[in-house]
Amino acid sequence: MKKIILIGSEGGLGKYYTKNLIKFNKILVVADIKIKKNLRKGKLVKRKLNIENEEEVKSFFNEISRLYGKFDVLINNAGLTNDGIQKIKKKKYYKEDFDSEVWDKTINVNLKGTFLACKYFLRFHNQKKINQKIINTGSIYGSLSPHHEIYKNQKFFTSLAYSASKSGLIGLTKWIAAKYSKNKFTCNMLSPSGVASNQNKSFLKKYIQLLPIGRMATKSEIYGLLKFLISEESNYINGQDILIDGGFSTW
Repeated sequence: MKKIILIGSEGGLGKYYTKNLIKFNKILVVADIKIKKNLRKGKLVKRKLNIENEEEVKSFFNEISRLYGKFDVLINNAGLTNDGIQKIKKKKYYKEDFDSEVWDKTINVNLKGTFLACKYFLRFHNQKKINQKIINTGSIYGSLSPHHEIYKNQKFFTSLAYSASKSGLIGLTKWIAAKYSKNKFTCNMLSPSGVASNQNKSFLKKYIQLLPIGRMATKSEIYGLLKFLISEESNYINGQDILIDGGFSTW
């Protein structure tokens, strides 16, 4: 049983991770800007956290170490997607590619936020004598360009800033993996393609045509790989961007 920190717990995957990780581990600390009240309930600890604020991130990792000791696993799952962009711009169907405000906010949350979490996890939770793991959340669009035609006439899109932020995470993941593996840290990235949720039928039809496997991923399939990366059986995997894409990248 491990002690795990999950950053980004209130989205679809984050909630699924929380529900399942709490069953099999010693303690689970979850943090998200959407959490309204700090609390502890059994093995679950909830903390409100703005991943963009360095002092807040530093204080969070320091406090968690002081209260509960050093942790074994950090899962970075916070991210700004299309919904967040629309809230920033206060427009329901915003699709501008080269928007500096969207760029800055997306890079701050997706890339800098992960950078800060890694920085202070390594500082306050380095145990040196046991295997510890950092698992970052990427996307197939970090290493592949979106098929822009499938987003035509849709109410959402994948932004340039989003792809750039996820590409940056590949470099961050590999750098940490190479630098800190001697300290018994491994660092990997889990990069899904589309996950089944509430997408409309016209988009699903186009998207599924790009997948040799012929369907979207389920949350349980993404979680299955996460669970493996947490386990001791994955100790020799390091510095990898692992695509979970139903064959999307094989074309």
